[in-house]
Amino acid sequence: MVALLARFRLVGACLCLSVPAFGADFGERHTWTIDVDLGVPSTSSDLGPWTTGELGKLRFDASDGLGGHRVMADYRGHMTQTLWVRAVLDYVDDASPGVDFTEAYLDWRPLPKSANHHQVRFGAFYPPLSLENGDSGWASPFTTSFSAINTWLGEEIRPVGIEWSLRRRLGFAGSPHELRTFAAAFYGNDPAGTLLFWRGWSLHDRQTRLDDRLEIPPVPVFGPGGVIVGLRDQALEPFEEIDDEPGFYTGVEWRFARRALLQLASYDNRADPWSFRDGQWGWRTEFSQLAAQIDLPGGIGLVSQWMTGEAYWLIATTPTGSTTPATRLVREEFESRFLLLTKQISPLHRLSARYDTFEMTRAASLDIDRGHAWTWAYHYQPTPKLGLALEWLAIDSRRDMHWGYFYGLPAQATERQWRLQLSYRLRNTDAT
Repeated sequence: MVALLARFRLVGACLCLSVPAFGADFGERHTWTIDVDLGVPSTSSDLGPWTTGELGKLRFDASDGLGGHRVMADYRGHMTQTLWVRAVLDYVDDASPGVDFTEAYLDWRPLPKSANHHQVRFGAFYPPLSLENGDSGWASPFTTSFSAINTWLGEEIRPVGIEWSLRRRLGFAGSPHELRTFAAAFYGNDPAGTLLFWRGWSLHDRQTRLDDRLEIPPVPVFGPGGVIVGLRDQALEPFEEIDDEPGFYTGVEWRFARRALLQLASYDNRADPWSFRDGQWGWRTEFSQLAAQIDLPGGIGLVSQWMTGEAYWLIATTPTGSTTPATRLVREEFESRFLLLTKQISPLHRLSARYDTFEMTRAASLDIDRGHAWTWAYHYQPTPKLGLALEWLAIDSRRDMHWGYFYGLPAQATERQWRLQLSYRLRNTDAT
């Protein structure tokens, strides 16, 4: 399966290079967007950034100055009248730096012969679980940093598989009611949940690319009597297939015109927690979520999401994939929710505010990670190409086990960040 994923990524790269030629033959439309984000963060935290394998929830630390936070290229184009290709290339210079795909897939939309509109996607893509990240390259139009839920989806959830969806308008012609259902089967994503446990929830805008290898906090090494005698470095490849068994997700949406959207969905990677391959363990991770998007009076937009789930994994294993007499299966429960309000004051100005809560616990009421966060953001768009954003992010959290028992740190942590970001966007629509 690892070889299969590697071949798929190579095919995705070849498709991106060859599709313009196919599209020109069919005389269809190609669109591409390139975003360049430059930013200056100002961070206050006693913890190092998670991007260097430390325990902080922020992407940057106090030493980071002006830098390129992301360069993204998002391409969409026709191969035939009903077959599209999409690929998103991403460059970052932190964690696992360089250029790689975040998504690459084929999108088939057959011509409807009834009120039912079908769509099939095949490849590597985000599940349609975010009502927050609707901009090009899976960015958010509201804030620079994503909610805790969507930060985690961007870090550890990226299946390689096939997704089918059906959209149908309900009732009479022109009815504002529309129903959409979707389901997918996929491979990969077997280690999902690893980063969530070792580092905890986070809030940032870095998306894991398909071949990223991320440093995560070190695992304690126990000696006789259960005493910690050292720490062992570890790394995560969250999109790997380990047990050669498929996972799935499914969901249903109800939309009322452009005024309201309600979604209910569930995800299960069906990974075997006893499986191990190439340094990665399987984590059986499953969750359900409820999300809503509503246009309120006064031109205020509301986005809310609630997620609850659990992860099963093995403790006290060795780096070579063998077990020890202390090895046992444990269950972690996780939950997060957020409420975001946004207001487009004028075509040039937008204000947004978001409140997050999050937790990850063990059955014995042990707080692995618990906290809340406030985000305030102002966006200024003087031209279609230029954008300026100013964001303030405040996170307060507690970890009973990780910080005190494992790493000798205080249980409480407070992290603050101001971030000024300049964005430059090029967009092209070429009807050849």
